[in-house]
Amino acid sequence: MRPLFRALRAAGAGLLGTASLVAATASATEAPQHYVYCHRVGAYELRACGGEPRVPATPVGRQLRWVLALLADGGANLSVEDVRAHVDPALLAFFPAEQVVATFQATYTELGPGRFRGFDHPARDRQAVALVDTPHLRAAAAVGVDPTSGLIDELAVTQAPPMIVPHGEHSGWYDVGGRRLFLRCTGTGSPTVVFENGLTTDWFALQNRLSPTTRTCSYDPAMQNGSFSRSDPGPTPRSGTDRVGDLHRLLSAARIRGPIVLAGHSNGGLFSLLYAARHPGQVAGLVLIDGVHPAYHRREVAMLRHHLPPDLWAGFAAHTCDISPAVVDPERLDICGAERQTRAALHAHPLPPMPLAVITHGVVAPGTYPDGWPVSASERLWSRLQDELAALEDGSRHVIAVRSEHDIQHEQPGIVLRQVTAVVGAVRHGRTWLDRPAEPAGGDPR
Repeated sequence: MRPLFRALRAAGAGLLGTASLVAATASATEAPQHYVYCHRVGAYELRACGGEPRVPATPVGRQLRWVLALLADGGANLSVEDVRAHVDPALLAFFPAEQVVATFQATYTELGPGRFRGFDHPARDRQAVALVDTPHLRAAAAVGVDPTSGLIDELAVTQAPPMIVPHGEHSGWYDVGGRRLFLRCTGTGSPTVVFENGLTTDWFALQNRLSPTTRTCSYDPAMQNGSFSRSDPGPTPRSGTDRVGDLHRLLSAARIRGPIVLAGHSNGGLFSLLYAARHPGQVAGLVLIDGVHPAYHRREVAMLRHHLPPDLWAGFAAHTCDISPAVVDPERLDICGAERQTRAALHAHPLPPMPLAVITHGVVAPGTYPDGWPVSASERLWSRLQDELAALEDGSRHVIAVRSEHDIQHEQPGIVLRQVTAVVGAVRHGRTWLDRPAEPAGGDPR
């Protein structure tokens, strides 16, 4: 799922590319806010099922009504001044008001009318994801507002993700110390597989396929993908310690104990290593899905010194660890800090013997690198670092997903399913390897 409003490249591009959306007029309702899931429409509604869905009388509700009205008529009379009166200047710095106007209009032209049906999950005071039916698909419109000004600081429209309604012993919202995190667990058996990075909706299909094998869990990290996260917001910038601490408290609150197998994608591979180093008695196996190496950014800067002009390299080196503004990355993740935390944790507590599978992309996605970039050198570094991750354990398995870009779990899910299943089987049989080790591991996270 990609929030397309924040990812627009040119004025006039539609919110959904080949689709658009529109919403029926919605009315406010009084506090307290209470949401129920309505099977008939496949959405959460405010207070009760039936009739026209309501928009809450909250800061986000007031802005959401404006967005829904624009989507209803395509913003035919929308002006730049109107946009500036509703949208935070920080967001307009990335997507100018003229582009917002053109996008609303182009979206309506592409799809035409639709109907507001309710919410993807219970709305918060400053964040909401509205569901809208169109003749072609169900869409999701996410709106977030600044807590001080009440202006829109998040605006995203995409095809609606899978609907998730928690049920069962280990699913729902759990308090982790004044905040709630959302967890979805399916299946039974040990060890428990926990997917790391991305939302529960991102792992939905793969989790359903794995659930007949063992208990499988996914969760929504705080702040990840903004309003689409079902978890309460947390302080930012976020660090690796924040992510690992949240997951540990969440599993404890849900009474999920070891052994667990962590399957982490991208930054989630880094967080999985940090979790395993800090909680070695709980983690029994790892699957790193194109995972970030604990020294990736440091090694990248060093490598590029030999491939970029000095002035271009100096600018890259000076800003590679910058923390993005919230309108670009709601987590404001401190990735270089997370890498330092993971290096330190692995130095203090090297991984105990456990089955490890490393899965690496085999295709470079268009747009991954800017024009003129030393792509071959960057890809060689990534491959070398992936080899080093595999070398962290004797008898690990390193698989190349030859038809996949970075999101291997979506492009070749069968590969991920097979490797997770292999690690689960090894844990059940008391093995610490997947393939019998030929020689001692020599990976060095430094």
